[in-house]
Amino acid sequence: MSNNSRLVILFIALIGIAGLSFVIFSEDNVDQQTNTQSEAEIETTSIISNNSTTSTSSTTTLMETTTTTSTTSTSTTTTTTIPPNQTAIYATQEEINNSKKISYDYLQSGCKKDEPNNTDEEWIKPLEVFTYDENKINFKLKIESTIQLKVDCIGKLITSILNDSRGWIKVTEKEFQLVDDVESEFEFIFASPEKTDELCYPLETNGIYSCRNEQQIIINFFRWVNGAIDFGSDLETYRLYLINHEVGHILEWGHVGCPKEGALAPVMMQQSKSTMGCEPYGWPIYEILEKEFGINTYSYLPENDN
Repeated sequence: MSNNSRLVILFIALIGIAGLSFVIFSEDNVDQQTNTQSEAEIETTSIISNNSTTSTSSTTTLMETTTTTSTTSTSTTTTTTIPPNQTAIYATQEEINNSKKISYDYLQSGCKKDEPNNTDEEWIKPLEVFTYDENKINFKLKIESTIQLKVDCIGKLITSILNDSRGWIKVTEKEFQLVDDVESEFEFIFASPEKTDELCYPLETNGIYSCRNEQQIIINFFRWVNGAIDFGSDLETYRLYLINHEVGHILEWGHVGCPKEGALAPVMMQQSKSTMGCEPYGWPIYEILEKEFGINTYSYLPENDN
């Protein structure tokens, strides 16, 4: 074989080796690019997982609490706030029925009497009263003589409600007592619809609502004997609610809404107007929960609620 022939064969062999090396290098590069992309996808997935929306729920007996939800991205942080700690408390029908049992068992009758009060005085005041005690919360009571209620019965009924272990005494940590007409922290007045409108002014009770005006609680006799639509025939729960709601205002608690449909209605809801899908209830259970455990139980009112 001539020298020229050998050179041609060697040149061809070199070209073949160079081509094979290029193919191998290209495949390695493709594999490296593929592996790099997969690692990037895994890293991205990890970032999304670490910064995904987190929602925390804590459950206590008859209670559901929703807390703040935060969403974080790699560049910015956005915080979305659910209405703070909307707490919903539920109860069985048996528990609701038991809630109407109190020590002075006159919720059903409402201390009504058949005959009118035999007096020319405008107001009737109780005879069974205590002396003022600065270590207690003292209230006084009077009833318009034209309405048919037993004043001493009403006095005992209110006291038994306020001092019940399910009542405001659990928040105030001070006992309530009925005192004479000399000195007190607040006053209960039971009056006819017309007199209620007069005493509640400038609040508009329209002959059908009760009110708290300054340090006076005016209970509309119409409501006391008829209840409210959402309570149906359950006058016991309504009367519990009416007493506890107005005393709540004296203690500086404001109106709230229904935390969730089917839950117990907070006592500071305007349940005489509507329970907004909540179950009518007469005790300050939400306020007691907040006082004893520091759980924020405030429920926002609808925007159109005054």
